[in-house]
Amino acid sequence: MKGTEGGRESRQRSATERHDMNTIGLDLALMADLERETSELLSQLIQIDTTNPPGNETAVAEFMAAWFRRHGLEGEVVGEPADRASFVLRLQGRRAGPSLLLLAHEDVVPAGAADWQVPPFSGLIKDGYVWGRGALDIKNLVAANAVAVRRLVEAGAPFDGTLVYACTADEESCRGGGIRWLLEHRPDLVACDYVLNEGDGAFIPCGDRRLFMLQSGEKGAAQFRIVVHGQGGHGSVPLRRENAVLAAARVVEALVAHQLPVVVEDCSRDLVEVLVEAPALRSRLRDPMRARAALAELAERDPQLADTIEPLYGFAFSPTVVQSGSAAVNVFSTSVTLGIDCRTLVGHDEHEVEAAVRAALAQIDCPWELEWINVVPGNSSPYPTPLSEAIRTVLRRHVPNTELVNTHCAAFTDSRWIRAACPEVVAYNFDPHVEESRADVSVRGHNVDERILVRDLAFEAFFAEQVALELLQRPS
Repeated sequence: MKGTEGGRESRQRSATERHDMNTIGLDLALMADLERETSELLSQLIQIDTTNPPGNETAVAEFMAAWFRRHGLEGEVVGEPADRASFVLRLQGRRAGPSLLLLAHEDVVPAGAADWQVPPFSGLIKDGYVWGRGALDIKNLVAANAVAVRRLVEAGAPFDGTLVYACTADEESCRGGGIRWLLEHRPDLVACDYVLNEGDGAFIPCGDRRLFMLQSGEKGAAQFRIVVHGQGGHGSVPLRRENAVLAAARVVEALVAHQLPVVVEDCSRDLVEVLVEAPALRSRLRDPMRARAALAELAERDPQLADTIEPLYGFAFSPTVVQSGSAAVNVFSTSVTLGIDCRTLVGHDEHEVEAAVRAALAQIDCPWELEWINVVPGNSSPYPTPLSEAIRTVLRRHVPNTELVNTHCAAFTDSRWIRAACPEVVAYNFDPHVEESRADVSVRGHNVDERILVRDLAFEAFFAEQVALELLQRPS
């Protein structure tokens, strides 16, 4: 069932039960070969530490250039600075046609080794998983896409148009390298009609169906600081009424308690229609005037489902950083700085966010000011398109009882920069897992003990190959 206790129970079955339920009907010998090749390649990539910062992604770019060279293919290592390069390979098909870019990034977030069961840069293969930082975000696609391209070339490149492989630097920090550098300095290398990039491809069980969410767009960022001012002095005077720390606490409470406007868009309606079974609740979730209370009810019934749907209903204030202007415990600081993470829907901007902040803090009787940290508009690609239809066709052909739903990403990926620079390009985020569900996979990204099931890694390579064939064999 969907959106009920039964639905929650179906998402919490053991890993063994899930694997039995989700076995897919693919050639066993083929999948065994793909498991071996992709897991060995991913293991080697994980062992190259590209923690960002500082990145040092050139080591991966050169490794992949050498890997492709051994298979008779020459790409280009390019980018600045010298230690933060990307690798790009372009392949021409039999005749003119559309072009597809298979994209993944080389860098990873930091990993504290003391908290892991295995060394985070060991690339250990055990218990049917490849372990290590980047196994899910997103060196798995660096490896899977490479194997897909190699197989297509080995088969005689049986496609029309152009297939592009790219592993790029600087996705995690977004300081202007990687895909952004390529779009500005070498757009010829990544020119394409379609992009398939990392995304939320792990399925949600819905009875006997697998629901896959294809991300056609991404929310924007409107991150800001609130600097709260107070009166300095000695901490031995506890009744001081202009304490910036206490004022900052009131600011946080006011921001979190403020009722922000609800926006109900097509992608949230689609998810609600598929995932929420109760007709009355489904109806209220599609009504902007009643959706906020309905989301609270959904969170009581199924917190995981609510976490999937709620980010698509507008923006929220998420206080993440508190910094006092004083490090001494016996001193009243004259200022406290609050860092607030806020993500905006496509078509909305920082002016709406600032208006909501001022409304939320209208009754706060202390001096404060707002400073923008990072403002990036959200964007999206059309849906449906030939690429979404190719994805749907491949899934239905090889994975039983699948359903594809359009949604938007609440975080960000390099697809955002491509859509901004090249609005005519269709960029989707999708990397499917067919054995482990979203509940299994989502908790491991950017977390300790990051790992990917070898069977899912192999399917990602098979999927990329099949989507390329399906899309690039279509008429232009």
